Order: sequence, then C-alpha cells, then structure tokens
Amino acid sequence: MQKVIGLAGHIDHGKTALVKALTGVDTDRLEEEKRRGVTIDIGIAFYNDDVTFIDVPGHEKFVKNMVTGVSTVDAALLVIAADDGVMPQTREHLDILSILGVQKILVALNKSDLVDPEWLELVTEETAAFLSDRGYPGTEIIPVSATKMIGLGELKNALDKMIATIKTQDHHGVFRLPIDRVFSVKGFGTVVTGTVLSHELHKSQNVELFPQQLVFPVRGLQSHHHDVNKIKFGDRGAINLGGASVEELGRGAFLGSPGMFQTGTSWLGEISLLPHWKREVKEADRVHIHVGTGKREARIHLLEGNQCKPGEHMLAQFFFEDVISAGFNEAVVIRFLSPQETMGGANLYWAIDKRFKKADSRLSKLKNIRGKGLDELILIALDFFQEPMSRRDLARLLSVAESKIHPILDSPERFVSYHERFLKVSTFHAVFDEIKGNLDQYHKNQPLGKGLARDQLSTSSKDTKEFVLAKLLSDGVIKNQGDLWQLAGHQGNLDQNDELSRQSIIDIFERSAFSPPSLSELNEQLDASSQTILKWMIQHGDLIRIDKDHYMLQTQLDVFHAELKKWFSNNSELTIAQLREIIPSTRKYLLPMLNYAERKGLVTRDGDVRRWTGEALA
Repeated sequence: MQKVIGLAGHIDHGKTALVKALTGVDTDRLEEEKRRGVTIDIGIAFYNDDVTFIDVPGHEKFVKNMVTGVSTVDAALLVIAADDGVMPQTREHLDILSILGVQKILVALNKSDLVDPEWLELVTEETAAFLSDRGYPGTEIIPVSATKMIGLGELKNALDKMIATIKTQDHHGVFRLPIDRVFSVKGFGTVVTGTVLSHELHKSQNVELFPQQLVFPVRGLQSHHHDVNKIKFGDRGAINLGGASVEELGRGAFLGSPGMFQTGTSWLGEISLLPHWKREVKEADRVHIHVGTGKREARIHLLEGNQCKPGEHMLAQFFFEDVISAGFNEAVVIRFLSPQETMGGANLYWAIDKRFKKADSRLSKLKNIRGKGLDELILIALDFFQEPMSRRDLARLLSVAESKIHPILDSPERFVSYHERFLKVSTFHAVFDEIKGNLDQYHKNQPLGKGLARDQLSTSSKDTKEFVLAKLLSDGVIKNQGDLWQLAGHQGNLDQNDELSRQSIIDIFERSAFSPPSLSELNEQLDASSQTILKWMIQHGDLIRIDKDHYMLQTQLDVFHAELKKWFSNNSELTIAQLREIIPSTRKYLLPMLNYAERKGLVTRDGDVRRWTGEALA
C-alpha cells in the first residue's frame, strides 16, 4: 500500500528543490510556476514504489491549494529555511496538519549552508521550541541543503524510519478518492487524479461523483504512470471516467463507492479552535471551511453555548452555502473570512436538514464520539436517530462497508431485527413497555373495548412505532382488527349482566331464523350497554358478517353449511329458488348467504346456478 508524505512550509524555503534532490522530479509543472519560481498548485513525486511525495504551495495566497495537498497525507516533511527560521506560513501549515490529524512530522532545516554554525544551532533550538508549543515535542530536525546536497543521507534515514511507523491498514471497506486534478486526454476522455483515502477501485466498476451524485463507469486506471487493474488505499491514482466531462468534475469533489456518502448543506459536527487563535467564534459567525479538496463558506450555529473560545471545542451545526458531501467524522479546516487565516477545525458527523436547538436531549449522545469503535458508533447512531435502520443506512451514516457492520448487528442481546432493519434492544423495549402499558390500562378500563388506534399506543416516531408493532404482531404478542390493537391474551370477559345481554341478542337472531335484522335495526332495539355487547360478539366471532349490514350467528351458518353439503351430495347445481325450498328465507337474505359461501370457497357461481367446490362430499 502507498504511503503519502506531504511537504509543507513557507514560500521560498525550498520544498520543491528538496523534493527534486530526493527524487529527481521537479514538481513545478505549470509554466507560471517555472517562470515565477513559486509553487502554485500541488505537485506529485514518487520517493520510491511505496511512498509518494505531495509538494504544496507555501504562499499565503495558495493556502486553499495547500489544504488540498495535505488532506490526504499520512505524515509530513516540514521544510524551514535556516536563514529565515519559522515564518507565518510555517505556523499556518503546521496548524493545518494538526487540525487534519497528521501526527507524524519530520523537519528539514533547509539552506543550512547559508548560515554559520552558531546561527544554525539557534534556529534549531527555536524550531524545537515552536514545534513543542504547537503539540509536536521531540520532533527530529535535520539540517540539509537541497542545492548543495548536504545532509540528504541523514534526512533519508530519518524519513525511512518515520515511513516505517505509518500504519497502512484500511478499516473502512468503502472507496474514496478526493479529486485534486482534472484533465482531458485525447482519445481517452476525462481523467481525474487523487490519493485513495480508503479501500480500492477496480477497472470496469462504477464510481460515484460527490456531491454531484453522478455515477460513471471506470474505463481505465493508472498508478505511478502504469496501467493497472485496480488502485487501493494509499495509492496515487489516475482514473479514466466513461461519459464524464471536465466541466462536471473539479477540485472539491471526490469519487466514492456509489451511495455511501452523505450530501447536504446542513451538517452536525464539532468545532475546535486553535489555542493561539486570537478571537472567539460567536453564534452565526461566517467562516471558510476546507472540506477535502474544496473550500465552502458556512455559517456556524453553536450548540453548547453562544461562543467558542480559543482552545475550546463544542458541538455545532454548519450551514453551508453550497451542497457538500463528506464521510462520517471527516476532519475539515476552518479559516477566518477576512483576513483569511486558519482559526481551527471541525469534525463533520451527519448531514441533517433540521436545525437543532441547544436544549435538544439527543446532542448529549454525541459527546466524546470521536475515537469510539464501530460497535459503539452503531449504538450511538441508533440511539441518536431513534429510528429502525438497515445495514445500508448505518453503513452510509458511518462511512463503512456493510460487511463491517453485519457481524456486529448479529447480536440479539443488543439489537432487535425485523425485515432487515434494526433497533437497539433498549429502544425496542421502551416502546414495547409504553404500548403494553397503554393497552393494559385500556383493557382494565374497557374490558369489552375493541382496542386502541395506532396514535394512542405510543409517543415514539412513526417508523419506530410501526417497526415495534410489526415485530410484536409477528411474535404473537399483540393482535389487531384493522387499526385497532389489543394484547394477544385479552379476551374481554363478560360479567353476569353482560351474559344476559348477550343471550338476548342471540335470542333475537334465533327468532329471526334465516332473516336476520340489520345492524341499524338491531341498534334501534338495543340500549347502549347492549350495543357494546353486540360489538363484542362481532369481535369475538359469535356473529359473522354476510354482507355490508347483516350478520348471522355462527351456529346458523353451520346449519346453512350442512344443508348445502346435503343438497350437493345429490345434486350438481343449486339455484336461488331451490335454496328457498331448503332454507326458509327470502332472496334478500339467501343471496348474501350464497355470496358468503362463495367467499369461503364452498361454492362457485356459474350464471344463475352455484356448484360445489368445498370439501369432498360423502
């Protein structure tokens, strides 16, 4: 796997000359760079087959390009001219490296041939003190001269030792490459270059352009100027995209696994200010934020106070003027609008359209989120959003492959699953306890009631409530009739008076024989308490619906079924007139009874006759 070393430092301190001395490559590729002797854009050189140098601009005007270069590095070679010492861009470049989490630093004290030994010793001491103050104590400082080739052996030995300590293991499983160059090659089409930040990409796969959210096929790949079938974590890669135009792509965009990164204008995250920054950040301040290889203006909404002082950090929401895409916990650089100076950084968590209030209880779940393992992050995400999520949902929120999440979710003591979606066990049981408590109280107060509607069961979100209801229904814990819900074991016991009312209703149906009264007719005959018993009888199967407004006793339908079987044992078809001879009723009731038998699969209609299709006849 490739390891990437970024060269940083003040303008004219000799970064480009040092790269050329170490690799033989002049990274000033632009005509303007060669004419002015100033690095404007980033340059690439290969230290060896496994290590790439990225040379970044040292002039204050090109800090945006500098951030582009170091946004993908594993370690840095900070170049300081011995005759100048620490300069403004030395300080800012080191701040940016620190904000982006670059911990491994080596200093090349260049142009050491231009100063006497006493000055060189003084500059070395001042440089060591500066590095210690900025959080890099004990950094090795090597005096060199790129033009006289002095000290290069010692520098290479120190570089090799630092490179050997860089871990190259990729834990994400999701491809990502921030674009730092875009150009067109005659006969091939559009080509983009960048450093692979995670996982790998194969020729002929599809890749998505973010934030544009456009998907392109990969026609070809190069690494180290050689055609390859794949590029992997740490590689400098050139990708030939099918169907893409140069105008669609550009710095600030990146290529990634399709559908695996978040996109939006409002982001939840955490802001941190450099300890030596000179002013606090206040609510609604506007800043420049460097995201990956791009720069965007944003307004800050502080979530733990009305101001953030130098050296402090707090949760915040960032409202960008343009859509951006990013991965979970992505480190970004924040610069003051005017004058444009680096003031701190941030870690972006999730793109969320809702504007958060400082008092939102969910924000407490994000405290100390950085540094958590994937197991904990999955629990935090489910706890924060309080919604059932699929593996794909979680993978996208945490910027990791589904394969990394799958074994963690396969843990019934921590997660409840239903139809490939997941909730925390504690969230599921909290909602279940609320549903059960409401139903218990309802059954106690209204033992003959038909049940509670969805919106009466729980105060949880719609998706969470539906997930829990579906799981409980599948497990046989609850039951429903339409949108009314009951506990599965609830029967609604009738007391002595209720039983008398029930028997009086049965008597009405038995007296009417096969000409049952309609519901409206029944309700006119019954008082309020008896109407409740009527509903209970329908719910519990004493009365069976045969059409829109008519019900019959189950015992009556049993007689009807038996008479049909008896008739069809000796006959192949049945008419309404024939049915009237065996069932004492009229067409008004006999036709709904036949329709009921048809719905039950006992008979089929053939014109004006019915034929038997039920169970075998003796």
